[in-house]
Amino acid sequence: MVSTNEINAFFESFERLMLKLQEVDNWCVDLTQDISKQGLSLVGFVGEKETVIMRDIAEFLAVPFSTATGIVDKLVEINYLERFNSAEDRRIVLVKLGDKGHELNKLFITKKCELGELVLCQLNKEERKSFIQLMDKVKLGLMNGHSTVD
Repeated sequence: MVSTNEINAFFESFERLMLKLQEVDNWCVDLTQDISKQGLSLVGFVGEKETVIMRDIAEFLAVPFSTATGIVDKLVEINYLERFNSAEDRRIVLVKLGDKGHELNKLFITKKCELGELVLCQLNKEERKSFIQLMDKVKLGLMNGHSTVD
């Protein structure tokens, strides 16, 4: 069982980290003036994968396919994303970064790396390894929809 004190200590640290993460998102969104946080997140997702299919975008955003299509349409219109048909199967629509998407993704990665450095430099090498392993364990537990409590 997790104590109230442990939960409070966790949230105090976690909320500070979340605020820092939001600062990175806000900085990128404010810089561009034409993209939402959801759009920024999608640019990061597509940039990480290089090319994705629309179904993957809908799953990533946790929205219906039609909503994902609308979001992609807007980002294609302002050159953050490009849409094209697969050479192997013309029915498959692929999405990749457009010119503005590449620029924004580079900035976003730079800012995330700066924040990662700020967080992880507080820890020694062994602590960083443990911290990352614990974060992965929590992430997997959240993705599987259950607690990681023994």
